[in-house]
Amino acid sequence: MADIFGFLAGGGMTALVLILVALFLKQMGWMRENTLCLFGRCAVMSCMAGVMYLSLALLYHLSIYGKLEGSLTLNALFRGPYMSGMLEAVRAPGSVGPISLIFAALSFLMGSLLFGQYTFCGVCLAWVMTSFSLCLIQARIREMADEKTALDASFLLLCLPGSLFFLLPGCAPICLLFFSAAFYFLGKRLKGWKPRFSSVGYGWLIGLCGILSSAVTVCAAEGRIG
Repeated sequence: MADIFGFLAGGGMTALVLILVALFLKQMGWMRENTLCLFGRCAVMSCMAGVMYLSLALLYHLSIYGKLEGSLTLNALFRGPYMSGMLEAVRAPGSVGPISLIFAALSFLMGSLLFGQYTFCGVCLAWVMTSFSLCLIQARIREMADEKTALDASFLLLCLPGSLFFLLPGCAPICLLFFSAAFYFLGKRLKGWKPRFSSVGYGWLIGLCGILSSAVTVCAAEGRIG
């Protein structure tokens, strides 16, 4: 359990540092209060989704096998070939695709500055990228429609089957950030489009995505995908 407690402690310290930096930027007038609130909300959504996915994978292992093989690490939770290779790449970049290599290099650089915490930095980087992506999506949809629609859309994004990989080291967080930036800048041409979610349909869609996301997480925990 030392690994998970170390991860939680490191995550708490990182969150505290980010909060202090954000408050400093606001105090200096370099960040508006609305922007600060938006990023804080998106960061909380990303962290909660990441904790839920990791908890589901851990619960699956404990329910089926009774214990984890080895220590409680991402390698033990997700045993797919891509994730195993990615977790090796964040310690020594190489042997992965070009987009994954960019992520691995950034994680390696951050880990080198934080005394060799490469996996932890990889997870933090994925969560930060996903938080920025949600900020861009919410900011654009809020201008096109309203705040509730923007929140519904970003929450749906985190529930989609495969959203687990937006919160793990790999190419998915970078791809999400790229497409979110493209949507933010190109979405200016969609000002006349007013997206709307039916409350009933949205509820059914969230439920279906939750079931499929759970299945994807279980398959990733078994090493069948990812």
